[in-house]
Amino acid sequence: MKNRIKFCLAAIVMLSFLLSGCGKKMETQPEQTAAQPVNVQGEAGSDPAENAGGVRLEDDYYEYANQDILNQVEIPKDSSGWSYFYQLEKDSFEVLEGVLEEAVKNRKEVKPGSLEQKIADLYLSALDVNGREKAEFGQLKPYMDQVRSASNIDEYLKAVGNIYGDLGVSSIITVQWMEDMKDSSRYALYVDGADLGPGKETLEDKTQSELMDQYKDYIGRTLEYTGMSSDEAKRAAAEILAFQKDLAESALPLSQQGDPDIIYNPYSMKEIKSLLPEGAVDSYLTSAGLADADSLIVTQKAQMVKIGRYLTEDHLPVLKNYSIFSLVSDFAPYLAPEIRDNDIDWNNTQNGIKERKTDKKLASERTQNMLGFEFGRLYVEKRFSKEDKTAIEKMVRHILEVYKKQIMDLDWMGEETKAAAIKKLENMTLKIGYPDKWPNDYAKATITPIEKGGNLIDNVLSLMKAQNDVSKEKVRKPVDKTEWGMTPQTVNAYYNPTGNEIVFPAAILQAPFYDPDEDYASNLGGIGSVIAHEVSHAFDSSGSLYDEKGNYHVWWTNEDRAKFKQLADRVVAYYDGQEGYKGRHVNGAQTLNENIADLGSLAAITSIVGDDAESLKLLFKQYATIWTSKYTPESMIRRLNTDVHSPAKVRVNAVLSTTDAFYKAYQEIKEGDAMYVAPQKRVKIW
Repeated sequence: MKNRIKFCLAAIVMLSFLLSGCGKKMETQPEQTAAQPVNVQGEAGSDPAENAGGVRLEDDYYEYANQDILNQVEIPKDSSGWSYFYQLEKDSFEVLEGVLEEAVKNRKEVKPGSLEQKIADLYLSALDVNGREKAEFGQLKPYMDQVRSASNIDEYLKAVGNIYGDLGVSSIITVQWMEDMKDSSRYALYVDGADLGPGKETLEDKTQSELMDQYKDYIGRTLEYTGMSSDEAKRAAAEILAFQKDLAESALPLSQQGDPDIIYNPYSMKEIKSLLPEGAVDSYLTSAGLADADSLIVTQKAQMVKIGRYLTEDHLPVLKNYSIFSLVSDFAPYLAPEIRDNDIDWNNTQNGIKERKTDKKLASERTQNMLGFEFGRLYVEKRFSKEDKTAIEKMVRHILEVYKKQIMDLDWMGEETKAAAIKKLENMTLKIGYPDKWPNDYAKATITPIEKGGNLIDNVLSLMKAQNDVSKEKVRKPVDKTEWGMTPQTVNAYYNPTGNEIVFPAAILQAPFYDPDEDYASNLGGIGSVIAHEVSHAFDSSGSLYDEKGNYHVWWTNEDRAKFKQLADRVVAYYDGQEGYKGRHVNGAQTLNENIADLGSLAAITSIVGDDAESLKLLFKQYATIWTSKYTPESMIRRLNTDVHSPAKVRVNAVLSTTDAFYKAYQEIKEGDAMYVAPQKRVKIW
């Protein structure tokens, strides 16, 4: 849906600390969902030497530092795993649960159209099982019917264009307004690839044939809910899966989707029409309300050509079934319980989750996520202080000064490039905690109470239409650089190249990442590593192609860029050799930018501590602690296919093994130990 599409395209220009892959729903990412573990927070500060259970730090520092916690935590049955990211996100949901309960309690006294009324009635409509069943597809049905009744390609493109124009949702052609990479002060219209369901890497993974059979079954069940017979749905599901697999062959791999050299392809309207059959562009854009666009930026040229080959009358049946399936799948969390549960079961299958969440938990999560910034303001009031904001800003300034020194001391970079890099650092925007200006996208949305005939799907569509209308007006103006891409209650952080900005939501500025009562070295290992990671993204393989104003502009000399490429190739090879999960290795190219950011982060924060071995140990221990996590086997495999980050254990052991300061802290590590990497083989860029 819209949030999914926007986030996928935003991955082009947003590099996050935890996850920058594409989530499918407007709900909590399944990878961060679990029940509360026992006494985990209380164990975070324990001495690993006292509870490491025989694991030597020389062999596996991640297990050495975290074994006590890992032995206590079990993966809850309604989750794919547990981590401190999940724990803090769960805490934020619980903080805001009280807001929900209060809104429901007082809803008879509040003014219609107020935030409190919208919160209460959206939540109650999510809980209203009978109302969801009675509503069936609600106001989504006319969009489905328009696609189903299309008698030719022109009518089909008008139908899917109309869906985008009203709701911001795409299937066969994904379009989205975003900052122009070469002029980040203005918006440009981007055209991305089609919805590939589980994604290119999973569709092409030959070890996942059983999962693909289960995906095909999911497609078939979804289509049955739209009125197809069982036999019709099975045939259509097989055709849709074959269609998505064929499109996947021409799609860019994750390793290239953030590279502006590859994805920034401006086309005039005349040029874009050459990629698709005659009339196709006009039909889609006119229906989508984009007829006045004079140019587009195509991010996936090869896939656009292949899509064009499918826009023929003989492919019309599979195109219609595919777009109807995509639409229903996107909105499944807000439809009748059996459709919702079918979607949940597929998600659980992909991630090895044993049980569904309760109706109450789902209703609460979806209400909070739909009204993200509205709840975010309330979260900040309860959980984030001005003192914390000041302390974090001071640490950021410290880390930025360290980066300047590191850049100036580089022996492989020339003075001209160094000056441009320093200029970029000096112009980096810092955002901490929450936005200065809160968005109000849903002011004109109407949430109808259930006693007045309201139901969840129609209420959700009202919110989406309101947000879409706000977006249409916004893109006609210069880019608002004060906007945030994450809500304050999101446990994550990001660097946005087109804004040259680092952003740290309030929810990640909590223990174990940041604790005002802890020593500075430990906080450097926690939130300091997050801060330095995001700063490093300004100088990874993609981020380094944007200048101090956030414009795609190569500020390197050719010689220095070639040296950077040689160093980056070493990083790729190093991570290709890391085992991600039971014989499956990390994809070094796919995870390159995040690995560069991890390596740069540790180089920066350890230089602050210097040669103080005891402080370095505190730093490394806290760094290992924040990555403590457990995931199901299915989730681990999915992450290796779809995540641009290395697995948590690799982010600890592989990074520390190639960090010189690690050997200053632990001089007992010798050649032959699993954690040992010879000096000449240690990879580093920054």
